[in-house]
Amino acid sequence: MLKPLTRLPLLLLTISLTLACGSVGAQQLNIEEDAAIRAAVELAAPSVVQIETVGGLVQGGGPLEGGSRTTGTIISADGYILSSLVGFIQEPSGILVTLPSGKRVAAKVVAKDKNRNLILLKVETDEELPTPKTIERSQLRPGQWAIALGKTFSPDMPSVSVGILSAKNRVWGKAVQTDAKISPNNYGGPLVDIHGRVIGILTPLSPQDSGATGGMEWYDSGIGFAVPLTELEPRLALLKEGKDLLPGLLGINLKGNDIIADPAEIAAVRYNSPAQEAGIQAKDILIEANGHPIERQAQLKHILGEAYAGDTIAFKVKRGDEELSLEVKLADKLIPYDRPLLGIMPQRDIEEAIVQYVFEDTAAHGIGLQAGDKVIRYDDTEITTSQSLREAVATAKPDVPHKLTIVREGAEQAFEVQPRSFPNQFLTGAPQPTVAPDAAEQEGLVTGESDFQLAEEQNEAKLFVPEVAKKLPSLGLVVVLGDVDFKLEPMRDAWHEQAEAFGFAVLEVMPANGDRWNRAESSVVRKMIDRVRDNYNIDAKRTITVGGKSGGAMSLIHGFENRDVQNGAVSAEAGIPRGTSVPDCEPLSQLELVFVIPREEKRAEVIKKQASSLREMKYTVIELPMPDEESSVLSATEIAQLAVWLNTLDRI
Repeated sequence: MLKPLTRLPLLLLTISLTLACGSVGAQQLNIEEDAAIRAAVELAAPSVVQIETVGGLVQGGGPLEGGSRTTGTIISADGYILSSLVGFIQEPSGILVTLPSGKRVAAKVVAKDKNRNLILLKVETDEELPTPKTIERSQLRPGQWAIALGKTFSPDMPSVSVGILSAKNRVWGKAVQTDAKISPNNYGGPLVDIHGRVIGILTPLSPQDSGATGGMEWYDSGIGFAVPLTELEPRLALLKEGKDLLPGLLGINLKGNDIIADPAEIAAVRYNSPAQEAGIQAKDILIEANGHPIERQAQLKHILGEAYAGDTIAFKVKRGDEELSLEVKLADKLIPYDRPLLGIMPQRDIEEAIVQYVFEDTAAHGIGLQAGDKVIRYDDTEITTSQSLREAVATAKPDVPHKLTIVREGAEQAFEVQPRSFPNQFLTGAPQPTVAPDAAEQEGLVTGESDFQLAEEQNEAKLFVPEVAKKLPSLGLVVVLGDVDFKLEPMRDAWHEQAEAFGFAVLEVMPANGDRWNRAESSVVRKMIDRVRDNYNIDAKRTITVGGKSGGAMSLIHGFENRDVQNGAVSAEAGIPRGTSVPDCEPLSQLELVFVIPREEKRAEVIKKQASSLREMKYTVIELPMPDEESSVLSATEIAQLAVWLNTLDRI
């Protein structure tokens, strides 16, 4: 029998041999995995091509010199190629494709899939082009290998990014998700499996922003999306005919803000929309679509997210105790919603709909409404709060008279009233918020100026809460987005003075790099607004963002994406960034816009054209001239104008 000490060398030898075998096994596995990935790339790479775009339009709308490169994926031997729409938002005047043979040929745009941010190109060539094998989404499994290919840098050797398939059903059903690093280097290229079969075409996508650049904020972050290629095949015939594929629109607003928990109850139906034509009504609950049960709003968004204009959806609707079956053919566009203005300011923070002020030259002024009138009915809708009146006016049939019933000095009176369109100008005369004589101070409410930087973000921020907030039941909020040119400090005193007068908080935020904003920081602004709302009673109807230059662009981006927490956006010397998705005006989602027009003529012309286009979409848009020739910030005069405007944003 061996003694313990004499057994130790044998034990160490055994361990070292085991580790050596394990190391050899791991090395062999790595070698085999590497070989499999190389084989997959070799199978798919011939169908991946480099695309060069030449000319086009820059952000301001003028001509672009030079060119850029992106990637495409051949989908048919006769020359059809799919790519990401993001590589073509500059509307290039010329497109060249390097074929697998090395020959460069011209390509033309055939059609666009604006629902999934893809574009179909066609090249004319005598070559029979290689096409890839594909795999259906149903055969995929989360955790399997996913390999992203691109030829942006070289027409011969693809760039390769390896990861796994993270999820099969993302961005409301439009895409699969991978943790491989996805960026402009491989947008338009394929995401393939370990056997070289194409899973889908890589393109930026976002659940919140349907624009061509939505999702680019996840550049190289391990969050990438690919549109399943096999699911596009039934739509290719339409694309090849030159017909763009557009998102399918239903024309409804849902009740509540929690898409995970709330049922799909209809809050409002757009007039002349597919939903109205099919017979869907306010207060209906959608409980099934195309045979799929709908218990939560998110389930409805998945079904609608995948659908295109022209698709028909069979709904089951619960209306009271009844269940109805309705078919709806989705539209590619809706008639722009023109928000009606009754012309009153309601009293704030009370349970009843009582008129505080009547604006001159409005429908309410024309029929003789007075401060103190209590609105109890609008047509057949019982009015119990100012919000119920706001919804009744917003969702009523447009361009016809309505019956408005009030109580004045204890007696009911009925009027016939026809609201007018919101004017593209500031309304004046509304009184400033007043403190009730018997109002008690709220204990523990922090006022004054304080640093407001979030621990997880690099953006510097300050919050100012006026002293009057201690006696006001709710506050407005102004979010001022500074940058290297639009400096915050020179405007600070003027904003604070107006905050005390009109009862709003001021949140100042700088970009993380202290220089200019990037699109991804919209989520940071939203987090900061939410943090303020967690600590103070902030009225979303009196919340605006204000920015200049890059901060102005961010003000617009955030406004379009976050109409649930803000009612206005101000942009000084900046227009809407190219690729931004501008949502339709909705009965229950309001956003008014103010453009401070730059002094430089070319930029002014571009922004004015954008303002005109927004008015055609029925947005309320106000234009102001940039004040002082020596300054790139707002003067006390403009800040005072904006404070008065903010105070009227909850008008009905």
